[in-house]
Amino acid sequence: MTEPWSPTAFEAFRELYPATPQLPLPDLALTEAFARTWSLPDAELDACMRDAWVGTTVVFVRGYLGNWMPGNLVRPMRAFAALGIDARIATNAAGATVATNARGLAEQLGGDGPVLLCGHSRGGLECLVATDLDARLRERAVGVLLSQTPRGPSGVLESLLLRSHDGTLSGARRWAEEWVQRVGLHAIGAASGGRELTAGPLAEVVRAIDACARPFPVWQTASWSSQPTTWLDSFHGRLAEIRPGCAHDGQFFLEDLLWPGLPHVLLAHVDHAQPVMGGFGFDEVRYWKVLAALFASVTR
Repeated sequence: MTEPWSPTAFEAFRELYPATPQLPLPDLALTEAFARTWSLPDAELDACMRDAWVGTTVVFVRGYLGNWMPGNLVRPMRAFAALGIDARIATNAAGATVATNARGLAEQLGGDGPVLLCGHSRGGLECLVATDLDARLRERAVGVLLSQTPRGPSGVLESLLLRSHDGTLSGARRWAEEWVQRVGLHAIGAASGGRELTAGPLAEVVRAIDACARPFPVWQTASWSSQPTTWLDSFHGRLAEIRPGCAHDGQFFLEDLLWPGLPHVLLAHVDHAQPVMGGFGFDEVRYWKVLAALFASVTR
């Protein structure tokens, strides 16, 4: 039986991934507070959630291929709704640009009342851009919770869609795997959206985000992973070829998940898909509850 996940020493990545660049890590106080909140009894955690978020619309925004992963963010959304919170999953498209999905997100959230935006991976970029583009949503937003949202490129997508790292492919089998994955992304119409997560296009998105001031707090969760979980979002073998010995979450290298100036929750042994899919002892429902409850206690 898989042992339940619990917050552990984030800096253990230095031993597991010794080639990781020296990183200026964010302050660990928020991570320590996350661990304390994780240990709350269920009833106390749920009471905190009701007190903080009943009367607020909580919107979950899936990442790049989230709509192709059955169950993605469904359990957290239902758990929030069971507490009497207006919770929903936004509609977005893997093949669309961040800006297009962001405009669609703002359109889905017409009306009044406070909104908490919870974005996983590319979905976090869409949350930020939506509030930058839409003044009314920006006024209503009480915060944005980012989970593993990148500001640096996906080496995996660069390899699949741009063939940028062909020289690191370890043999014919790996080449064939990439060919199948590349064909698959084109077949489902996701290739154009994936290219925006490569170096040049993503840098443009991040520059625009960095240029905007926001009247609400934004938090990021960054993690590193020690084992692959969901097949569609875990590329440990490929990342180990591209940059051996460097910490990553199965999709992005660790340094590309750190946002200067933002408060961070830093977690060990959390693969890229686990906050939305769970598995391997990780409780994605509790993750989002703890994050939202802690956010409310600190910011409201």
